[in-house]
Amino acid sequence: MDELQERWDISAWKTYTQYGESKEGGWWLNDAGAGRAFLEKVRASGIKTISCHKGLPLPFPLMSDGNLEYRFCQDVGPAAAEYSDINFIIFHSGYDPAMPEGPFIPGQPKSGSDTLVQSVLDAGLGSGSNVYAELGSTWWEVMKRPDQAAHLLGKLLKYVGEDNVLWGTDCLFYGSPQDQIQAFRTFQISQEFQDKYAYPAITSEIRAKVFGLSSARIYGIEPVSKDGSLVTDSIGKAKLNYAQNPDPSFRTDGPKSRREFFALARSGH
Repeated sequence: MDELQERWDISAWKTYTQYGESKEGGWWLNDAGAGRAFLEKVRASGIKTISCHKGLPLPFPLMSDGNLEYRFCQDVGPAAAEYSDINFIIFHSGYDPAMPEGPFIPGQPKSGSDTLVQSVLDAGLGSGSNVYAELGSTWWEVMKRPDQAAHLLGKLLKYVGEDNVLWGTDCLFYGSPQDQIQAFRTFQISQEFQDKYAYPAITSEIRAKVFGLSSARIYGIEPVSKDGSLVTDSIGKAKLNYAQNPDPSFRTDGPKSRREFFALARSGH
Protein backbone atom coordinates (compact mmCIF):
# COMPACT_ATOMS: atom_id res chain seq x y z
CA MET A 1 0.00 0.00 0.00
CA ASP A 2 2.90 2.35 0.73
CA GLU A 3 4.38 1.62 -2.70
CA LEU A 4 1.05 2.15 -4.49
CA GLN A 5 0.46 5.44 -2.74
CA GLU A 6 3.95 6.74 -3.44
CA ARG A 7 4.16 5.59 -7.06
CA TRP A 8 0.68 6.33 -8.38
CA ASP A 9 -0.73 9.17 -6.26
CA ILE A 10 -3.94 7.20 -5.88
CA SER A 11 -7.30 8.59 -4.71
CA ALA A 12 -8.89 5.41 -3.31
CA TRP A 13 -8.13 1.80 -2.39
CA LYS A 14 -9.69 -1.12 -4.31
CA THR A 15 -10.12 -4.39 -2.46
CA TYR A 16 -11.81 -7.79 -2.70
CA THR A 17 -12.91 -9.71 0.39
CA GLN A 18 -13.77 -12.81 -1.66
CA TYR A 19 -10.21 -13.85 -2.43
CA GLY A 20 -8.19 -17.05 -2.40
CA GLU A 21 -8.47 -20.68 -3.38
CA SER A 22 -10.38 -21.73 -0.27
CA LYS A 23 -12.58 -20.38 2.49
CA GLU A 24 -9.44 -19.53 4.46
CA GLY A 25 -8.48 -17.05 1.75
CA GLY A 26 -11.51 -14.83 2.18
CA TRP A 27 -11.78 -12.14 4.81
CA TRP A 28 -14.20 -9.59 6.26
CA LEU A 29 -13.78 -5.83 6.56
CA ASN A 30 -14.45 -6.10 10.29
CA ASP A 31 -12.10 -9.03 10.91
CA ALA A 32 -9.97 -8.59 14.01
CA GLY A 33 -6.98 -9.54 11.86
CA ALA A 34 -6.87 -8.75 8.14
CA GLY A 35 -9.82 -6.37 8.05
CA ARG A 36 -8.70 -4.19 10.94
CA ALA A 37 -5.10 -4.14 9.72
CA PHE A 38 -6.27 -2.97 6.30
CA LEU A 39 -8.57 -0.26 7.67
CA GLU A 40 -5.92 1.02 10.07
CA LYS A 41 -3.52 1.28 7.14
CA VAL A 42 -6.16 3.12 5.09
CA ARG A 43 -6.69 5.56 7.96
CA ALA A 44 -2.95 6.14 8.39
CA SER A 45 -2.48 6.72 4.65
CA GLY A 46 -4.79 9.73 4.62
CA ILE A 47 -6.51 8.32 1.52
CA LYS A 48 -9.76 7.52 3.25
CA THR A 49 -11.88 6.05 0.47
CA ILE A 50 -12.27 2.31 -0.14
CA SER A 51 -13.86 0.72 -3.20
CA CYS A 52 -14.76 -2.77 -2.05
CA HIS A 53 -16.04 -5.42 -4.48
CA LYS A 54 -19.14 -7.08 -3.05
CA GLY A 55 -21.81 -9.20 -4.68
CA LEU A 56 -20.93 -10.44 -8.15
CA PRO A 57 -19.02 -13.71 -7.55
CA LEU A 58 -15.50 -13.46 -8.91
CA PRO A 59 -14.84 -15.93 -11.75
CA PHE A 60 -11.07 -15.70 -11.67
CA PRO A 61 -8.85 -18.81 -11.19
CA LEU A 62 -7.84 -17.84 -7.64
CA MET A 63 -11.47 -17.77 -6.50
CA SER A 64 -13.52 -20.81 -5.56
CA ASP A 65 -16.96 -21.82 -4.37
CA GLY A 66 -15.45 -22.30 -0.94
CA ASN A 67 -15.22 -18.58 -0.30
CA LEU A 68 -18.45 -17.41 -1.94
CA GLU A 69 -19.88 -16.24 1.38
CA TYR A 70 -17.41 -13.35 1.44
CA ARG A 71 -19.27 -11.67 -1.41
CA PHE A 72 -22.01 -10.67 1.03
CA CYS A 73 -22.11 -7.38 2.90
CA GLN A 74 -22.70 -8.14 6.58
CA ASP A 75 -19.24 -6.76 7.40
CA VAL A 76 -19.82 -3.38 5.75
CA GLY A 77 -22.03 -1.75 8.38
CA PRO A 78 -19.91 -2.67 11.44
CA ALA A 79 -16.69 -1.60 9.70
CA ALA A 80 -18.19 1.70 8.50
CA ALA A 81 -19.62 2.46 11.92
CA GLU A 82 -16.26 1.93 13.62
CA TYR A 83 -14.27 3.74 10.92
CA SER A 84 -16.64 6.65 10.37
CA ASP A 85 -13.85 8.81 8.88
CA ILE A 86 -13.51 6.42 5.91
CA ASN A 87 -15.77 6.31 2.83
CA PHE A 88 -16.89 2.77 1.98
CA ILE A 89 -17.89 2.56 -1.71
CA ILE A 90 -19.46 -0.87 -2.20
CA PHE A 91 -18.88 -1.83 -5.82
CA HIS A 92 -21.91 -3.51 -7.40
CA SER A 93 -23.98 -2.71 -4.28
CA GLY A 94 -23.71 -6.35 -3.25
CA TYR A 95 -25.81 -7.40 -6.27
CA ASP A 96 -25.72 -11.10 -7.17
CA PRO A 97 -27.43 -12.14 -10.44
CA ALA A 98 -28.26 -15.53 -8.90
CA MET A 99 -30.41 -13.80 -6.26
CA PRO A 100 -33.30 -11.87 -7.89
CA GLU A 101 -34.01 -8.42 -6.50
CA GLY A 102 -37.28 -7.93 -4.66
CA PRO A 103 -38.63 -5.86 -1.78
CA PHE A 104 -36.43 -5.65 1.31
CA ILE A 105 -37.85 -7.46 4.35
CA PRO A 106 -35.98 -6.48 7.55
CA GLY A 107 -34.26 -9.48 9.09
CA GLN A 108 -34.82 -11.61 6.00
CA PRO A 109 -32.31 -10.56 3.33
CA LYS A 110 -33.05 -12.49 0.14
CA SER A 111 -30.74 -10.77 -2.33
CA GLY A 112 -27.18 -9.51 -2.44
CA SER A 113 -28.20 -5.87 -2.13
CA ASP A 114 -30.45 -6.81 0.80
CA THR A 115 -27.36 -7.87 2.75
CA LEU A 116 -25.94 -4.37 2.21
CA VAL A 117 -29.15 -2.68 3.34
CA GLN A 118 -29.48 -4.97 6.38
CA SER A 119 -25.87 -4.37 7.37
CA VAL A 120 -26.25 -0.59 7.18
CA LEU A 121 -29.45 -0.68 9.24
CA ASP A 122 -28.05 -3.09 11.83
CA ALA A 123 -25.08 -0.78 12.35
CA GLY A 124 -27.42 2.17 12.95
CA LEU A 125 -26.06 4.09 9.97
CA GLY A 126 -29.12 4.63 7.80
CA SER A 127 -29.45 6.98 4.85
CA GLY A 128 -26.60 9.36 4.08
CA SER A 129 -23.84 7.61 6.02
CA ASN A 130 -20.26 6.88 4.94
CA VAL A 131 -21.47 3.82 2.97
CA TYR A 132 -22.03 4.26 -0.77
CA ALA A 133 -23.67 1.86 -3.24
CA GLU A 134 -22.06 1.72 -6.70
CA LEU A 135 -23.92 0.48 -9.81
CA GLY A 136 -21.20 -0.91 -12.10
CA SER A 137 -22.45 -4.12 -13.82
CA THR A 138 -25.44 -4.02 -11.47
CA TRP A 139 -27.40 -1.49 -13.53
CA TRP A 140 -26.35 -3.25 -16.75
CA GLU A 141 -27.94 -6.42 -15.37
CA VAL A 142 -31.16 -5.07 -13.85
CA MET A 143 -32.04 -2.49 -16.51
CA LYS A 144 -33.21 -5.49 -18.58
CA ARG A 145 -35.60 -6.46 -15.76
CA PRO A 146 -37.69 -3.38 -14.88
CA ASP A 147 -39.27 -4.73 -11.68
CA GLN A 148 -35.91 -5.84 -10.32
CA ALA A 149 -34.42 -2.51 -11.35
CA ALA A 150 -37.17 -0.67 -9.47
CA HIS A 151 -36.62 -2.73 -6.32
CA LEU A 152 -32.85 -2.37 -6.45
CA LEU A 153 -32.84 1.39 -6.99
CA GLY A 154 -35.76 1.92 -4.64
CA LYS A 155 -34.05 0.06 -1.79
CA LEU A 156 -30.72 1.79 -2.27
CA LEU A 157 -32.24 5.27 -2.50
CA LYS A 158 -34.50 4.65 0.49
CA TYR A 159 -32.06 2.99 2.88
CA VAL A 160 -28.55 3.96 1.72
CA GLY A 161 -29.61 7.44 0.60
CA GLU A 162 -30.10 9.47 -2.55
CA ASP A 163 -26.70 11.14 -1.95
CA ASN A 164 -25.02 7.74 -1.60
CA VAL A 165 -25.86 5.88 -4.82
CA LEU A 166 -23.05 6.20 -7.37
CA TRP A 167 -22.96 5.67 -11.11
CA GLY A 168 -20.89 2.86 -12.60
CA THR A 169 -21.05 0.91 -15.86
CA ASP A 170 -18.14 -1.57 -16.02
CA CYS A 171 -18.13 -0.61 -19.71
CA LEU A 172 -14.72 -2.26 -20.02
CA PHE A 173 -16.70 -5.52 -20.27
CA TYR A 174 -19.83 -4.34 -22.09
CA GLY A 175 -18.70 -1.75 -24.61
CA SER A 176 -20.04 1.78 -24.88
CA PRO A 177 -22.16 2.67 -21.81
CA GLN A 178 -24.53 4.84 -23.85
CA ASP A 179 -27.38 2.32 -23.60
CA GLN A 180 -26.98 2.26 -19.82
CA ILE A 181 -26.96 6.06 -19.68
CA GLN A 182 -30.10 6.36 -21.80
CA ALA A 183 -31.91 3.73 -19.76
CA PHE A 184 -31.11 5.47 -16.47
CA ARG A 185 -32.09 8.88 -17.85
CA THR A 186 -35.61 7.66 -18.52
CA PHE A 187 -36.18 4.93 -15.92
CA GLN A 188 -38.82 5.56 -13.27
CA ILE A 189 -40.04 3.54 -10.30
CA SER A 190 -43.75 2.89 -10.83
CA GLN A 191 -46.30 4.74 -8.74
CA GLU A 192 -47.50 1.33 -7.51
CA PHE A 193 -44.04 0.50 -6.11
CA GLN A 194 -43.65 4.00 -4.67
CA ASP A 195 -46.93 3.64 -2.78
CA LYS A 196 -46.45 0.02 -1.71
CA TYR A 197 -42.79 0.10 -0.67
CA ALA A 198 -42.22 3.82 0.06
CA TYR A 199 -39.63 4.07 -2.69
CA PRO A 200 -38.85 7.60 -3.87
CA ALA A 201 -39.59 8.84 -7.37
CA ILE A 202 -36.42 9.27 -9.41
CA THR A 203 -36.19 13.01 -9.95
CA SER A 204 -33.83 14.99 -12.17
CA GLU A 205 -31.95 16.00 -9.01
CA ILE A 206 -31.47 12.36 -7.99
CA ARG A 207 -30.29 11.41 -11.48
CA ALA A 208 -27.70 14.20 -11.40
CA LYS A 209 -26.41 13.03 -8.03
CA VAL A 210 -26.14 9.42 -9.20
CA PHE A 211 -24.55 10.34 -12.53
CA GLY A 212 -21.69 12.20 -10.87
CA LEU A 213 -22.40 14.91 -8.31
CA SER A 214 -22.20 12.53 -5.35
CA SER A 215 -18.95 10.98 -6.60
CA ALA A 216 -17.52 14.45 -7.16
CA ARG A 217 -18.21 15.28 -3.52
CA ILE A 218 -16.36 12.17 -2.32
CA TYR A 219 -13.27 13.00 -4.35
CA GLY A 220 -13.34 16.74 -3.71
CA ILE A 221 -14.05 17.66 -7.33
CA GLU A 222 -15.88 20.89 -8.08
CA PRO A 223 -18.28 20.32 -11.01
CA VAL A 224 -17.83 22.72 -13.90
CA SER A 225 -20.89 24.79 -14.81
CA LYS A 226 -21.84 25.17 -18.45
CA ASP A 227 -21.05 28.50 -20.00
CA GLY A 228 -20.37 29.94 -23.44
CA SER A 229 -16.65 29.22 -23.27
CA LEU A 230 -17.26 25.51 -23.65
CA VAL A 231 -18.22 25.85 -27.31
CA THR A 232 -15.13 27.80 -28.36
CA ASP A 233 -12.79 24.82 -28.70
CA SER A 234 -12.92 22.18 -31.43
CA ILE A 235 -14.78 19.63 -29.30
CA GLY A 236 -17.40 22.19 -28.28
CA LYS A 237 -17.92 23.27 -31.86
CA ALA A 238 -18.27 19.66 -33.02
CA LYS A 239 -20.89 19.01 -30.34
CA LEU A 240 -22.78 22.16 -31.32
CA ASN A 241 -22.76 21.16 -35.00
CA TYR A 242 -23.91 17.64 -34.12
CA ALA A 243 -26.76 18.95 -31.96
CA GLN A 244 -28.08 20.81 -35.00
CA ASN A 245 -28.00 17.66 -37.14
CA PRO A 246 -28.01 14.57 -34.86
CA ASP A 247 -27.59 11.11 -36.37
CA PRO A 248 -27.23 8.55 -33.53
CA SER A 249 -26.58 4.88 -34.24
CA PHE A 250 -27.17 3.56 -30.69
CA ARG A 251 -24.75 0.79 -31.57
CA THR A 252 -23.05 -1.07 -28.72
CA ASP A 253 -19.63 -2.26 -29.85
CA GLY A 254 -18.05 -5.50 -28.72
CA PRO A 255 -19.15 -9.13 -28.52
CA LYS A 256 -22.83 -9.66 -27.73
CA SER A 257 -22.77 -13.33 -26.72
CA ARG A 258 -20.48 -15.87 -25.08
CA ARG A 259 -19.73 -17.40 -28.48
CA GLU A 260 -18.73 -14.02 -29.93
CA PHE A 261 -16.58 -13.26 -26.89
CA PHE A 262 -14.52 -16.44 -27.22
CA ALA A 263 -14.25 -15.97 -30.97
CA LEU A 264 -12.80 -12.51 -30.35
CA ALA A 265 -10.44 -13.88 -27.69
CA ARG A 266 -9.16 -16.57 -30.09
CA SER A 267 -8.61 -14.01 -32.84
CA GLY A 268 -5.91 -12.25 -30.84
CA HIS A 269 -7.29 -8.79 -31.66
